[in-house]
Amino acid sequence: MKRVLVVCTGQPHAAVAARVGGFGAWFERRLSPRVEVVLADARSPLPPPGRFDGIVLTGSMDSVTAWAPWMEATARWALAAARRRPVLGVCFGHQLLGRALGGRVERNPGGPEAGTVLVHLTEAGLADPLFAGLPGHLPVHQAHQDHLVTLPAGARQLAWNGRTPVQAFAAGDALRAVQFHPEFDAPRCRAILEGAREVLAMAGPDGLTRALGSIRPTPAAAQVLSNWLTAYVGAP
Repeated sequence: MKRVLVVCTGQPHAAVAARVGGFGAWFERRLSPRVEVVLADARSPLPPPGRFDGIVLTGSMDSVTAWAPWMEATARWALAAARRRPVLGVCFGHQLLGRALGGRVERNPGGPEAGTVLVHLTEAGLADPLFAGLPGHLPVHQAHQDHLVTLPAGARQLAWNGRTPVQAFAAGDALRAVQFHPEFDAPRCRAILEGAREVLAMAGPDGLTRALGSIRPTPAAAQVLSNWLTAYVGAP
């Protein structure tokens, strides 16, 4: 069986974790039927990437705009890993990889993007195996304040929407990154948003209510992880 390393770049608030588990467990739930999942903490020394057939960088409650030594170390490790293994960055992981490759990450002036929203595939996205068999417009779960403002040199934009121009990108053959959360389901999206009431209040007094009211199933987004396992990891 193929092995995938899930690098946990953070954890949800304690109340959220007690309710629906941690970020690593959310990926394990989606991936483990097809691959062996190994969890690692980004703040600890990471194992040699050659031991694994694929690598995922999770979301985090931290911000890439508050750059820290562990972020630098994780980014360098991930870029080195992508020379030999497929790497997928999700949310914070997407932003971390984007910055490490030379892109710019900033706090989104439009405020937090949260709940279920629509993203649109570019021509490159429609042609990329990450989105194989999926429609050009996908409902996805979101929970972020920062965003990748500019693509790294040589990267290809795969998805976008009006709030967040770079919703997904590709760099080379092995590195892929998505701003949205293919590992979320509706209950986990709801839990993470309810744990971020103060942040969502920045979007207006009804920010939480609107975000929660938008939540619906996102099977196409979940298919992104399955496509990654098939096309990049080579999992049966």
